[in-house]
Amino acid sequence: MYPRSGLRPTKAIARQAVFNVVGRRVMGARALDLFAGAGALGIEALSRGAAGCLFVERSPAVLRFLRRNTAGLAGAEVMAGDVRRVLAGLADREFDLILADPPYGRGLVQTTLDRVAKHGLLAEDGIMAVEHSRDERPAVTGDWSLIREGRYGESRVSFLKEQR
Repeated sequence: MYPRSGLRPTKAIARQAVFNVVGRRVMGARALDLFAGAGALGIEALSRGAAGCLFVERSPAVLRFLRRNTAGLAGAEVMAGDVRRVLAGLADREFDLILADPPYGRGLVQTTLDRVAKHGLLAEDGIMAVEHSRDERPAVTGDWSLIREGRYGESRVSFLKEQR
């Protein structure tokens, strides 16, 4: 079972929607799973043919769970740390698919988008999928364009591309 840490796994319907939109782009993709929790999104990406996935999580209890979930998965890499700090250290890498499911109501959706753009983490034709509460929508600024958005119960998933 999940550790007691406020872990809020991505609902199966939202996860399915993400991969329906992403489609075949996941094949061979370099994926980044931010606020990874149990790793459901990144594990799904790997199972659908992503070349690799970097999972970022800060909670020690959840990290232990995540490491067990990803043990033995080819291409899985787990990094401990706060997403807001970790992103700066990834500036030498690019990802084709960035998946983010930040805790709701803390302003982390916009902060994450801003930092991904600032550090140039999304590859030129890459897609970023962000799950958020239905009330917390990302501001689509000059850095981003909204491709699609779907509502799944109390959650929304926004699919974005970076403007270049």
